[in-house]
Amino acid sequence: MAVQVKVIITELMDYEGWISRLGNDREWKVQAVQHRLYSELQEAVAGEGGFLVPATFHHMLIIANGIEEDGCRRIFDTMNAVSPVPYRASSGSGSTPVGAIREAFRGIGTLAPRETRFGVPDFSNIVVAHFDVNSYLKKLEAGTLVEGISEVDKLAGSVNILSKELGGISVYLGGDNVIMFAGEDSLGKLQNIKLDGSKVGIGVAGNARSCMRLAAEALHFLRRNRGQVVKAIYDKP
Repeated sequence: MAVQVKVIITELMDYEGWISRLGNDREWKVQAVQHRLYSELQEAVAGEGGFLVPATFHHMLIIANGIEEDGCRRIFDTMNAVSPVPYRASSGSGSTPVGAIREAFRGIGTLAPRETRFGVPDFSNIVVAHFDVNSYLKKLEAGTLVEGISEVDKLAGSVNILSKELGGISVYLGGDNVIMFAGEDSLGKLQNIKLDGSKVGIGVAGNARSCMRLAAEALHFLRRNRGQVVKAIYDKP
């Protein structure tokens, strides 16, 4: 099967040591630094057409289809500027995100601090499915915050199960937004998915940022066409 997905894994080194040196009154500092790193790195990654998944913050995942080698260097320049500790990064490719992540992790353990390995750029189409809960804001406005959170947790669990089946990577983005990246051969399964109380917009493109844009466009369509719960949009050639 042809390669469809390229990822980059970044790893913060001596991360636990850095945290312990902050003392006991540290969690707010850790959160502030983590989110600053995520914010600035997300902007840098998006500027090159990718999308950053925070994962554990200790490790972060870049969906890297369509990113050129020069763009990767610019991303790492940002990482150098904002990371509180040395880091290393390795790319991986595979027919699924999980396969690509495994390859990246195999490579990262061989690298020294500040060493990066990018590999050959890949321009294959990838897929993102963006799930959200029907009438979520109305439920919150009605004062049913606990019920709303429970529904999002249920959705995230269902998407995680589906993601494992397809070799994808799913992540909760806040609010009622759950996304999943997958290879293009997962599209047929995703277009026929039915999850109670939710809808899914699907974007198909040669880079992750375009996928996210198209998935948002598909969700906008679904909100205006209530009888439909799944919509896929392909990037124009």
